[in-house]
Amino acid sequence: MTPPGPEDGLTGEPALAAAVRAVAAGGRLEATLHDIVEAAVARADATYGAMGVLSSDGRRVDRFVIVGMDGAAQDVIGRLPEGDGILGLLLDHPVPLRLDDLGAHPASVGFPSGHPPMASFLGVPVRVRDAVFGNLYLTEKRSGGSFTAADEEAVLALAAVAGLAIENARLAEAAERRRAWLQAATEVSTALLSGSGLDDVLHTLVHRAAALSDADGAALLVPRADDPAALTIVAAAGATDLEGVRVPLADTHVGRVHRSGTPELVEDIRADPGLGRHADVAAELSAGARSAAVVPLGEAVGTLVCLRATGREPFDADVLDALTAFAAQAAVALELAHSQRRERELQVRADRERIARDLHDHVVQRIYATGLTLDRVARSLEDLDPYTARRVERSVDELDETMTQIRSAIFELQDDPPAEPLGRRLSDVVGRVTEGSGVACHVQLHGDVDGLPGPLAHDLLAVVRELVSNVVRHAAATRVSVDVDGGRTPGDDVVVVVADDGRGLPARPARSGLANLEERARRRGGRLTVTGGGPRGGTTVTWRAPRDGGT
Repeated sequence: MTPPGPEDGLTGEPALAAAVRAVAAGGRLEATLHDIVEAAVARADATYGAMGVLSSDGRRVDRFVIVGMDGAAQDVIGRLPEGDGILGLLLDHPVPLRLDDLGAHPASVGFPSGHPPMASFLGVPVRVRDAVFGNLYLTEKRSGGSFTAADEEAVLALAAVAGLAIENARLAEAAERRRAWLQAATEVSTALLSGSGLDDVLHTLVHRAAALSDADGAALLVPRADDPAALTIVAAAGATDLEGVRVPLADTHVGRVHRSGTPELVEDIRADPGLGRHADVAAELSAGARSAAVVPLGEAVGTLVCLRATGREPFDADVLDALTAFAAQAAVALELAHSQRRERELQVRADRERIARDLHDHVVQRIYATGLTLDRVARSLEDLDPYTARRVERSVDELDETMTQIRSAIFELQDDPPAEPLGRRLSDVVGRVTEGSGVACHVQLHGDVDGLPGPLAHDLLAVVRELVSNVVRHAAATRVSVDVDGGRTPGDDVVVVVADDGRGLPARPARSGLANLEERARRRGGRLTVTGGGPRGGTTVTWRAPRDGGT
């Protein structure tokens, strides 16, 4: 490639004006910097020109723009300069440097094989105010001799224009990154508040954080009530097999950030002292990873970790700040979504309570009154018309069964959520059934009642409710005792014993309710037995089923 010469008109002010126009045009940074280097080569009558642009943290050469050397020559040289020798000197001391013989300087490290010979040299920093963005280099004065002070002054002006171009490009990139982070936070918040599945939203959050922070992997760790000593990964990007891994809180970066609420950059997560005592966890969490950015979402919500692989540049403060802002917005959205879900649950609960109250206060009471009236009619007809009396009694039994079903629906509507311990729910059921009846109740619980599986717990509630309801409605009792033994191992029986001091079973007991309870026991491999209460009267009903039996 032949560099432009003085005859091209790119000397003095025309060259600077051309560079300024290139910056003002707002084109791609790489093309703009190439135009500026070309202008510098033309103005100083150099053979070769180059610009080394530093990374945003100033720790390394991020890109290298070359003019005067074609692709074939660059291929022969091989790797681009890394900032050693004279180039490193300029990075350490960003001041103009003019040399008559580049190779004679004490800092020179020579040229790689295949590099064209270079003698005269001019290097100036590319800066705006106190910020240094790189250096502009020129070599081999075409007319022979050394570069002049006038050359240095002109190239310094062009370097200042390059600094403005780099600064503007980085400001635009930063603005675009902020826009992308804000859009991601908005996306997560909208999904949460619109009722999307929490698991899907958490995975979206983690994947967006990984992509925007240029991470090789990311994970969201949350606390669990049953595991206070660790956090558990519930969503991961880049390595989904991490989900479910426990990370201890003690002496780990993750634990410190989670408890303090202060984000951290970790240079080498493999050296985490807490993970060192948990080799299996360390191997899973940091496999292939080195640096990490750890940001909190709140002690009750969780902690976000982004990882970069070994060999990559570690995260910088800008990424940590962006991640922290993103996590803060996501945490607010998570809290709002939780509040919304809780409000909806409370509203549903209130509706269920209202429906149950209406059923009890209106429907059940009217059916009960009708049943009492028909029961009196049946008794009055026993001697006069036994056939009609039996038909009326069957209707009373059907009304009793209807009330049983309605009461079951009422109690299921009023039952506390499954998180409520079963023992407390049993006591509440007995209390509600006997309330206002004048029947004194006593409840005893043995064994692991609260640990019963969900379907069996549901049956147990229904059995106790039905048996106590029968006592209140039919036994004319003053006392009822409920004894529940939940057993402790899968092979144990769950036993319910309900005893009252009432008038005992009638000569022709209605079997509809008891038949339902017998069916529940049979389905689970158990049985139901009914016995009299002895000389003092009363009835004892025993329902039993294996803890692990039936369906």
